[in-house]
Amino acid sequence: MASDPAERLWEHAWASGRPGTIVAATGDRHEQQMEAATADFIDALDDFNCVLNGPRPSSGLRDAGRRSDVLPVRVAYAVAEAVRMLRDASAADCAWRVEAAWLAVLAGDIDDVPQHVALEERARN
Repeated sequence: MASDPAERLWEHAWASGRPGTIVAATGDRHEQQMEAATADFIDALDDFNCVLNGPRPSSGLRDAGRRSDVLPVRVAYAVAEAVRMLRDASAADCAWRVEAAWLAVLAGDIDDVPQHVALEERARN
């Protein structure tokens, strides 16, 4: 997979021939592959979070004008497409985790997206 977080997110939604992507896992409807692809997607969102909101989003750098309020359309589209594919594959919990991760990125003050999702999931259950 690509090292650039935005490109990695895009590959998850569109690189159907690439194992480990959401599009490949949902096409096969293999539960363990969907779980693994979802975890990798959330890790990519965590990396993108640092690109968008700085290396430590909770530090308040966005107040100093360093946070970007511009989202690449490809990233927003990849997230929406990943959620749609997961829902269509009856992987509602995976879709929920991706949405929770995306909202954490948009909030702009979460330092560790996977940890945040895990905490939200515990609170949800």
